[in-house]
Amino acid sequence: MASRVGLDRQAVITAAVDIVDRHGVAALTMTRLADELGIRSPSLYAHVRGQLDLRRELWLWAVADLGERLGDVVMGRSGEEALFAFAAELRDYARRHPGRYQLTLDPPVPFDEQAASVRRRANAPFRAVIRSFGLEDAEAVHAGRALRAAIHGFVALESRDAIGSDGTDESFRHLVDLLCRGLRPAALTA
Repeated sequence: MASRVGLDRQAVITAAVDIVDRHGVAALTMTRLADELGIRSPSLYAHVRGQLDLRRELWLWAVADLGERLGDVVMGRSGEEALFAFAAELRDYARRHPGRYQLTLDPPVPFDEQAASVRRRANAPFRAVIRSFGLEDAEAVHAGRALRAAIHGFVALESRDAIGSDGTDESFRHLVDLLCRGLRPAALTA
């Protein structure tokens, strides 16, 4: 196979995302990607340095993609409404794009300034949700970690059919409601 005219790094990343979407993260190999692009494997190295570089680019892409979608759903919302929208979109994203979601959980090593910048931008909607509950500084960090762990835990268990399938939407709403109650100022929960 000859090198395709017009093939660039972005086209390689797009093809890799397509493989991940269709077959999962484990199915992504350099050989499969080259085959998908209609080129020989050595030609792929003109666009990515190897599997680690490819995975880094995919993480950057997936985190930015998820962050943008989360930003869209929380825009103009605050408090419980924002948290419900955030949690629902995170869950829906993981259901619609399980491979992409899995990519977001595997940050590149080393974690450089570009990766940190992408993560900060992607986390901006979540930080806004946390701040809308009146939380700042260390309190906001701890609450954010707890929220993300709870939501991700539900999503992960659900994706593995480890919590059953009947009533999971209601269970998820109940989880987010519990999280909202935990974030309400003490004066409102008494």
